[in-house]
Amino acid sequence: MSKVLAVGVATLDTIVLVEKYPNADERVIAKETIQGFGGPAATAAVTMARLGIDVSLACVIGDDEAGRKIFDNLKREGVDTSNVVIDSKINTAIGTIVVAESTQSRAIMAQPHSEIPRKPSAIEGYSWIHVDHLGMSALKAWGVARGGSAKLSIDIGYKYPGLKSSDYDLYAPSENITTDVNSAKGDKNLVVISKGGAGSVYSDGIESGEVPALKGEILSTLGAGDVFHGALVAAQVWGKSARESVEIANVVAGLSCRALDGQSGIPSKAELDAYLAGVRS
Repeated sequence: MSKVLAVGVATLDTIVLVEKYPNADERVIAKETIQGFGGPAATAAVTMARLGIDVSLACVIGDDEAGRKIFDNLKREGVDTSNVVIDSKINTAIGTIVVAESTQSRAIMAQPHSEIPRKPSAIEGYSWIHVDHLGMSALKAWGVARGGSAKLSIDIGYKYPGLKSSDYDLYAPSENITTDVNSAKGDKNLVVISKGGAGSVYSDGIESGEVPALKGEILSTLGAGDVFHGALVAAQVWGKSARESVEIANVVAGLSCRALDGQSGIPSKAELDAYLAGVRS
């Protein structure tokens, strides 16, 4: 099976569910408080592992309780941890997220670090490398560029210096960066933009289209974008077309929204297959 390397951020999150966000100096009652796992690259890696993809995560965590919890979770999920760096000089990245039930929205407070992981010694063995904003910096430091042995994919939420759509075989920017997928024709790549509840738009330079979002009960959209991008890469590994890949990613991301955290609701490959079979029957 094709091997995928995800590169970037892994976090330990504290997630609080409330009916509505508090105003300044206001006290509200939390309906639920849990710990979960996040980070764009880490959540994408867990998504791929749930879908049966042979995936490794390259990230940096601290030698602390949060780091140990992240490491143990990756092992439980079947993600290869041989490229996880444990650095005693840093604190593991953490996040605090407040989810408002009334608006189906979330507010994120992040405490990140900027340490990039070391370059894997067997990087030529991967067919895809999927990165987030921190992973983008890692690729530059490693001297890895499009056109090599691995296809490159990026999940990017904000504009960063040096970001170019043509540097990636699969370019998945947020609406904060662009709403135009037509760059795919000149860049000869697949461009996919998720619009949350409004669905997704895509183009591979030949075929363009729009795919509606999955309709269903939503508890939290936390991590849904990261899940979407992990499922996109998985579908590309399976050899799916552009539209099929986006349809699959929409389903996987939509099903993940039934959980409060960003990872526990991600479906398995068997669950995905059963859902798709039901839709098509």
